Amino acid sequence: MSEASLQAQAGPLISYEPMGVRAHARPGETLLDCARRSKIRIASSCGGHGRCMTCTVQVTDGEVPEPSAADLEAFSGRRIAEGWRRSCQAAASASCTVHVPARSTAAPVRTQVDSAGLPVALDPAVRALDFQLAPASLEDCRPDDRRLLEELRRRHGDLGPLHFDLDAARGLPAALRRNDWRGRAVLRGSEIVAVAGPDARLLGLAVDLGTTNISGLLVDLESGTTLAATGLENPQTSYGSDLISYASLIRRKPEKAALLQQLAIDALNSLSTDLCDAVGLKASDIAEMTVAGNTMMHHLLLGLPVRDLASSPFIPALSAAHDVEARDLGVEIAPGGVIHLLPNIAGFVGGDHVAALLATIGQADGPVITMDIGTNTELSLIRGDEIISVSCPSGPAFEGGNISCGMRAAVGAIESVRVTSHGVRIKTIEDAPAVGICGSGVLDVLAQMYQSGVIDKRGRMQEGHPRVREGRFGRELVLADEGETGGPAVVFTQDDVRAVQLAKAAIRAGCDHLLSLAGLSENDLDKVLIAGAFGSYIDVASAITAGLLPDLPFNRFAQVGNAAGEGARQVLLSRERREEAGCIALRARYAELASSKAFLPAFSKRIGFAELRHLKTSAQITGK
Repeated sequence: MSEASLQAQAGPLISYEPMGVRAHARPGETLLDCARRSKIRIASSCGGHGRCMTCTVQVTDGEVPEPSAADLEAFSGRRIAEGWRRSCQAAASASCTVHVPARSTAAPVRTQVDSAGLPVALDPAVRALDFQLAPASLEDCRPDDRRLLEELRRRHGDLGPLHFDLDAARGLPAALRRNDWRGRAVLRGSEIVAVAGPDARLLGLAVDLGTTNISGLLVDLESGTTLAATGLENPQTSYGSDLISYASLIRRKPEKAALLQQLAIDALNSLSTDLCDAVGLKASDIAEMTVAGNTMMHHLLLGLPVRDLASSPFIPALSAAHDVEARDLGVEIAPGGVIHLLPNIAGFVGGDHVAALLATIGQADGPVITMDIGTNTELSLIRGDEIISVSCPSGPAFEGGNISCGMRAAVGAIESVRVTSHGVRIKTIEDAPAVGICGSGVLDVLAQMYQSGVIDKRGRMQEGHPRVREGRFGRELVLADEGETGGPAVVFTQDDVRAVQLAKAAIRAGCDHLLSLAGLSENDLDKVLIAGAFGSYIDVASAITAGLLPDLPFNRFAQVGNAAGEGARQVLLSRERREEAGCIALRARYAELASSKAFLPAFSKRIGFAELRHLKTSAQITGK
């Protein structure tokens, strides 16, 4: 059989650059499908349904796929001729070379992983007991388990009844003899979950399992020290950018639930390996992992059904804190290691928000709103012992999703914008040439457009500014033209303005609803705590100007960083804090916005822009 015949049998060969990956396409696949299967991360905010532009690629060699009707609408004739296509719309029916531009690459470089590292009284759920045994002999032929248990009781006192995890028992003979009968027994309650060498560290991993990003803190459970921290993009984002897109995918293709679960498990394994490698340790020394995620992330990880969660009345299958054997999920830590999932509240308000509340409660005397802004924005109002929580469908706009030139916070992403009457000034991550705009830049440009008169109070783009032009789909503000980027211009369109207006209105109306339920006004708030990756990098002045945050004096706002990660760390280190997390989840009163007759009027009111009492520039806030 000829080489050409063999290739035809294998399927068209698709070469993805600059990744240097080649893959044979299967019948009926799109360029995006083939990339996903080959573990190439192409952004896809809409989940591959042709409703956004985030998966745009250029076919640079070989047979260029015929443009779909939707792509003929989406691209200019010049761009079509140059081979630009949306990868979800382009059939992988012939061999070709595909260039994936930086804007379409789902690979962020900036995630919020550091936590406040607040002091916690050490009392983890696992502990390590040192031992040194007399070797087995013909004169002393006790079984290995009895030999170890008797020595542990002799050295450490009455430990009560103890038993072995089966995997720990399987590894016991080799562990004892490999280490000359010395080592450490790792206990969780009355169970020995691992037997390690005498120099092994007792490690724990605290994870914030976000819809877009996943962050992890590797912790020494005996000292409480954080040894390493890192973050990565949630690989599930290749299949959508929000919770509903995942649910929609599973509803159409139930077999995809297992795929999404496996992607989350793979991410946890990558996280644990990367963190341990960074400090010269082994993932097998991680005795426990705590995971804080919203209810959708929680359900997907555990393989729980999401149908009832994703449709009215939005009921989770499981809300209580849950311990699962890591091996049952395929997470590779200590042999009998356990994953502790923090409790959910209700709806889409999950363990990540419980963790954030745990880490921040008590930071102010009066009423507080804690907000974790992202694809799924979770808000809580705390007043004394009262907690009221809501979830806002804010969508991915504040993370660069569903924005014409939106992208993750990666090299070349525009992160801040200043619009004057004469032009536009931008700052990109690592000062690289602009390739797109990320969440903090999206908020900046909206606020600046309003302040400078480029958009009016209703969000309509006005003529007259030197950087405003007529684009293919209406007016657009040019942030960086073709000469500045060396490629396609980076623009912010009228549709982009509308997308951000809808996102900020959903969040602000959620705040309004919380205040209404508590019988309070914005002025009654002592603090507004802004958590999460997006909240860490936003300009508070821009957020107020855009109408995302209440119009309050700046000293009432605090950006608290990775509060969910900090809460997961505290739960890892302290059984008392773990119990407190459960109390918070039970104490919180969940308010479903979909059932509120007042929400839609409040949402409509917040779409536009208002006159501000406390408006200042960023320089006035920071003193720079």
